[in-house]
Parts: sequence; C-alpha cells; structure tokens
Amino acid sequence: MNKYLFLCIVALLIGVSGCLDTNSSSENSAVVAVQDQQQIDEALVSGPVLVDMGFASCPACQIMKPTIEEISQEYLGKATIMSIDTRENPHVAMVFDVYSVPDMFVIVSNDSEGYLYMTSDGNLTRDRNIARFIGVTEKDVLTKTLDLAILSRQKE
Repeated sequence: MNKYLFLCIVALLIGVSGCLDTNSSSENSAVVAVQDQQQIDEALVSGPVLVDMGFASCPACQIMKPTIEEISQEYLGKATIMSIDTRENPHVAMVFDVYSVPDMFVIVSNDSEGYLYMTSDGNLTRDRNIARFIGVTEKDVLTKTLDLAILSRQKE
C-alpha cells in the first residue's frame, strides 16, 4: 500500500511540475508543419524559409523546439519557419539528404537551378551542405542567418 501511495504522489508531482508534455503544440508557435516539398516552394514566394528537420523523440530536437518557436514569433511576416518530421515524412528528408537531426537551413529562393541557401557568414550557395546547421544551434546564429536572407531578398 505504501509503495502504491508513493508512486501516486510521484506521478502527481511530475504531472503538476510540467515534466509531462500533455500538449505538444504551443499556442504561441507559428511554425508550419511540412508534409511535402511543395509547401516550402509556396512559402518561398513571400520570403526566406528556415527549415527545421527532426523528429519528436530526438533529444536535441526537443532542445531546439522552444528556440524554433520563438524565432517563428519574432519573424512573423518576414520569414516562414517550417518544421519537417523526418520519421513521418522520410521522402522530404531524402530530398534534402538529411543524415543527422536536428538539421536546419535557410532557403533564400528557388529557381530553375534549385534552392539558393544562406550561409551563416552571409554567402549564397546552392550547396546545402555548406549552409546547414546540424545539432543544437544557438538562436543568434539562426536569426543572423535569417536576417541576412531577408536582406538578400530585399536587394532582388
């Protein structure tokens, strides 16, 4: 009986402390969940796109999730923040040659030659391998890259 009571108290404390994620979507999130590449292409019409690739049970992806959500709010109307679950949408992950998650990148535009990516140092490239951010990445690095992509689009 004492073990049962102890387990109930521990479960209650964990639930009350917020350790259990009962609501996986954030009310303040403007992150667009992507199922196919066409959604990215459509978003590029209005501005740069930050793409975050990962999956729900990935620890590093869970660490990045609040940062990605914050960025989505800060860049409303300036850039689109998109998330792709690589386990639910492996075909999209294959298009971008994802081999480790989280894998993030900023796409500036799309034309007949393919995607044009922004690197963290402000260079444009068609090579996503040069422009990708793998693993936990500082928010400042992502926002600086997004700012450079927005400036690049304004110059067009």
